[in-house]
Amino acid sequence: MSSSRSRAAFTLVELLVVIAIIGVLVGLLLPAVQAAREAARRMSCSNNMKQLILSLHNYHDVHKTMPYSVANSGSITSGTAAPAAGQVRGHRGWLMALPFIEQQNLHDQFDFRLVAGTYDPGGKGYGGPRPGEAGNANDVVVSTALDTFLCPSDPNPSNYSTTTSANYSISPGTTTLQGAFTNYDFSIERTSSTDNVWNQETMSTRRAFGHNVGTKMRDFTDGTSSTVALCETLRSTWNGVSPTWGYAKWVGHGVDLTYAQGINFHYCCGWDSPPFQRTPVLNSRLGDWSTAGSMHPGGAQFAFADASVHFLSETTDILVLRRLAYIADGEPVGEFQ
Repeated sequence: MSSSRSRAAFTLVELLVVIAIIGVLVGLLLPAVQAAREAARRMSCSNNMKQLILSLHNYHDVHKTMPYSVANSGSITSGTAAPAAGQVRGHRGWLMALPFIEQQNLHDQFDFRLVAGTYDPGGKGYGGPRPGEAGNANDVVVSTALDTFLCPSDPNPSNYSTTTSANYSISPGTTTLQGAFTNYDFSIERTSSTDNVWNQETMSTRRAFGHNVGTKMRDFTDGTSSTVALCETLRSTWNGVSPTWGYAKWVGHGVDLTYAQGINFHYCCGWDSPPFQRTPVLNSRLGDWSTAGSMHPGGAQFAFADASVHFLSETTDILVLRRLAYIADGEPVGEFQ
């Protein structure tokens, strides 16, 4: 006696239907996963900014002043902030805040008597060895990439790409180390070759940070809860080079919230001259130096002087951004919740 059994199996049509259903489910799930990942990265970014602004508050508690944005920068060739002969140092204020972000060892390695960035078009001189030369290991410090300064949503490199540029390298020809970027920097006024020390700038347009002299809490007469202290930016820029946390260069000594093109300006090539044709650049690059922006959809994050962190939309009116940047113009925007 023989018996026959039928074996159950999918038909080709059924298999294709199952594959199609799986594809639809993956298509629906993937954006949600990506959104969740970005939310986590944005939270990490916010925590970084919170840690940095609190470090500045702690610094102020100890020293009764905030750090400067940059000191004795060689890029300033005239004005009261220009270095004296032999006094180019190119120090960033973050160097002084290192002990307050658990980087005491790195702070102790830095020699504040010596130059950190050698850009010096005015020929003032450094008064000692350049970074990378015998007796000056400051290049080791300022080339150290620190997670606290890096937004996880930014895909760009953590360090500058060349050691040979006279405008942007730490010390071309003397070091093989590349300067480390920061996604978070001081709220400043964009400057090129002329500037005053911070406390000599015009009161009505003074930002939270500047050259050579630090801010005191009493200087925020518009209120710390309505004044931006730190701005988010990207580690890649079409025009110029993004901020480096430890050493000064030609441009990029902070971020100017009052930049006319606003937050997330991702354009290049002719936007500033007739016929004013904007050419988009890669979304992970900003169009101009010292400008605010991020890879977070729709805007960027900012730390206020009261140590709160807020997300500002890229559509925020430029007048509002100016009111938030100026610390004593008598026109506070109002408290942010």
